[in-house]
Amino acid sequence: MASSQDSQNARAMKGRRIAINYLTTLPSGMSVIWDDYGSLGTTAIAFYVRVGSRDEHGHQYGAAHFLEHAVFKGAGPWSARDIANLQDQLGGEINAFTTRDYTVYYAKVLASKAPQALHLLWTLISDPWLDDNDIGKERQVILEELLEAQDDLEDRSGELYMAALFPDPDFHHDVLGTKESLMHFDGRQLRNFYHQFYFPSNIVLVLSGEGVDALREQVQEYQWPLRPQGLPTPRKPLAVMPRIQLLRQAGEQVHLTMGVPAPPLGHVEYDATLILSTILAGQNSSRLWQRLREDEGLVYTVSSSYSALKDWAELSIYMALSPRSVPRALEAVREEIQLLMHEPPSLEEREWALTQAETSMAFAMETPDGRMMRLGPYGLYGWVPLDPKERLAQLEQVTCADITALAQQLFSQNPWALAACGPIGSIEQVLEGGFSA
Repeated sequence: MASSQDSQNARAMKGRRIAINYLTTLPSGMSVIWDDYGSLGTTAIAFYVRVGSRDEHGHQYGAAHFLEHAVFKGAGPWSARDIANLQDQLGGEINAFTTRDYTVYYAKVLASKAPQALHLLWTLISDPWLDDNDIGKERQVILEELLEAQDDLEDRSGELYMAALFPDPDFHHDVLGTKESLMHFDGRQLRNFYHQFYFPSNIVLVLSGEGVDALREQVQEYQWPLRPQGLPTPRKPLAVMPRIQLLRQAGEQVHLTMGVPAPPLGHVEYDATLILSTILAGQNSSRLWQRLREDEGLVYTVSSSYSALKDWAELSIYMALSPRSVPRALEAVREEIQLLMHEPPSLEEREWALTQAETSMAFAMETPDGRMMRLGPYGLYGWVPLDPKERLAQLEQVTCADITALAQQLFSQNPWALAACGPIGSIEQVLEGGFSA
């Protein structure tokens, strides 16, 4: 339970020197976003490429993620073995990941190694080999990754939920792709996909930690090896059509995710949504954790999640529970949501939720890589995030009445998107009835 002292500790960051964030565009067209916060001898570097699974169509499913793997198989003067050796020589962590909205190549290293790490990442994204033989070998690795993901019922529930909320398969398909699409990739297709999306004006360099100014000078010297062939591609507007998605699969628990569209990043109600999600099921004292787990013992776990990017956002509830508990759990969720829609949360609940948000922000600001991950999406949108003092001031403007008004606006949307996977046979009729507040 959070105390007044906890709140004071979380807000002590207001008195600390804060990071000032900057954004500029290089002559090449690539943007750079950085802070001047410094660190105790470490640096974080990332190239955010504005391409994710939502930019794939049909036969391309999985291309962005496949490409993320493929660049490590050879680039510039280095073979895959050379790149692996360089990663070990530099220490720290050098890796990449792909989301629906972007692909990220990053390094977290000692400041003395940062110039070499920057050069390695730059070479990976600007001069990959994309050799046919390497692509064939990496295909099997990704197929194994896909099989592993399919065994994770919580992950499957999340994927089904996105399909339940957003009907366009070009948006909601698995970032890893499908077995069929992966089997049809070849070097030519992947190279075409690379040239379509990898060019300077579609990339943002993010820098945080020690030695940032020297790295900014270093990148000024870099030139894109080839004449860029791509142009920024406008993304089509996303349709929202909440529905029900069910998947029968052997197991002991049902993994159930349900939710509604929510305010996107930068929206005036972003902060209120963050606080609402926390009060709903974002901490041990939250409404649903206390009701479903502690009071009634209906679930193994329950949580809420608020995901927000520039042009889409969703607020969801996830539960893992036995099939026999599903009907009662859905009714309990409905009752708690009704309470939030008609009675403002207590001042104590609001205080706990603020402390949670402020503490998360403080922890994220402690390390260069935490700040790097925060800066990246903003840089892609051409935005500069607020400094922590301003963010805390905004959060503290959210009132209990604001939270109730937002709950009425969001949760009255009917029906909700609902997805469940696991042993659902005995409760399929209940699930097909859907959920509405």
